[in-house]
This record gives sequence, C-alpha cells and structure tokens, in this order.
Amino acid sequence: MASSIGAMLESARQTLVMLRYRRTWWWALPGLAGLFALAYAAGLRAPERVAGADMFCVFAWWSLSSVVVPWVAVFLGVQAVHGELEDRTAQYLFLRPVSRAALLFGKWLAVAMVSSAISVGAAAVIYAGVGAHAARWPDGGEPELLYAFGETVIFGAIAYTSVAMLFGAAFRRPLVWSAFFVVGLQLVAANLPVSAGLRRLTITDPMRRMVLDRIEPSPRLARMLWPAEREFSYDDIGAPVQNLVWFTLVGLLVAVVCYARAEYDSRSRD
Repeated sequence: MASSIGAMLESARQTLVMLRYRRTWWWALPGLAGLFALAYAAGLRAPERVAGADMFCVFAWWSLSSVVVPWVAVFLGVQAVHGELEDRTAQYLFLRPVSRAALLFGKWLAVAMVSSAISVGAAAVIYAGVGAHAARWPDGGEPELLYAFGETVIFGAIAYTSVAMLFGAAFRRPLVWSAFFVVGLQLVAANLPVSAGLRRLTITDPMRRMVLDRIEPSPRLARMLWPAEREFSYDDIGAPVQNLVWFTLVGLLVAVVCYARAEYDSRSRD
C-alpha cells in the first residue's frame, strides 16, 4: 500500500512537471485575461435593469459549464494519459515494477488539481469583470456567489478529469470522443427537455443543480440557467454532489481497468 501511494504521488509530481514543461500556464493566463475582458464588456453593454448578481451567474454558468471546465479538464487529461501512449514513452514506465493503477491515479490527481485551479480562476476573473461595475451591485458585492461557483467547478473539473482518463486510456482518437461527449452528450442531454434519468447521466446537470441549490435564484434567473425547465422547484435538486462523486468513481474505475489491461503497441525499433 505504501509503495502504491508513493508511486501515485510520484506520478502526480511528474505529471505536474510535464504540464509545466508544456507551458500550460502560458495559455491559461491569456485565457483568463480574455474572460475578464468579456465579462467587463458584458457589463458595459447589458441593459441597466440587469443586476450584477444575475449577470455574473448567467455569464459564469454558461461559460464555465460549457467551455472552461470541460475543455480544460479533458484536454489536459488526454494529454497526460494519451500523450505518453502516442509517443511510446509509456512503454518505459510499464517495464518498471509499478502498478499501472497507481500511475493513472497520480495523473488524475495532478490534472484534477490543475484544471480545478484554472476553473476557479476563471470564476474569479468573471466575478471581478462584472464586479467592476459597482452601479450594478447596489447592495455591494456578493462573494457567496463566487464561492458557490468555485465549489461547483471544482467538483465538475474532478468529474471531467476522470472522463479524460477513460478516453485517453481507451481510444486511439480521444479528443474526437471527448468533443462528442462534451458537445453531443453534455450540452444536448443536459439542456434539452429530456428525462431526469438521462440528465443525471451527465456532469452538466448535477453541476447546475448544485449551483441552483447554493445561490437560491429568483424564478427569472432559474429559467435563464435552466431553460429546459419552465418552473424551478427545489424538489428537483436531489443529490448533485453524490451524482458527481459516483460519476467520478465509475469513470476512474473503468479507466483503470482499460489502462491496466490494454496492450499498447510499441514502435518496431523498440
């Protein structure tokens, strides 16, 4: 057990080094600056009757749940797992007496940490961009909204990272499958009037229910965040955190099985 934990931590450390080597922060920082500019510009152009809290919630929800959280977590996770398989450097790791499960858990831990940090940073810069318009906040800022979104995007980033581990370990074209999952399944199933059971198989729907539970929205704001539901009821919230935890555990379990049992080809000269 001690050796497996050590291997997992070392795998996480090496993954963090790899992400730094690929200059993850170099493109993350300009992206965060762009989000701040968009949020600030939205505050300039929106009608005067729109409150800052509503503007932040709408802008943060649709930009974070549809773009930042899924794409950052999936891209970094696929690079961490499939990048080593694609360039065959994983063969040298597999020759060592280290559990593949420990290696994958370490990669998941590192990517979840980085993607969560970027997602929370994105929520913060959106809050700063909208909050720069003091006239839209007559009662002052509402930092509890930032806390609610920050907590939600952390759970979402962790769940999406487990999906990235699965796609990176199981498919030859993981980014293609990731695009289908994020765009085809998440956006369609979570935002159309489909059955509640199907929505609960997504990550977006539990994230939305988690946000609604924490911000206590007005009926108008709830419709803007959940257009498929005509009337929002707290009975519809259920247990979103439990849904996300189960989604993460199942995704990681399947990813570990694929990563541990698959035979990955090596180059002929190897």
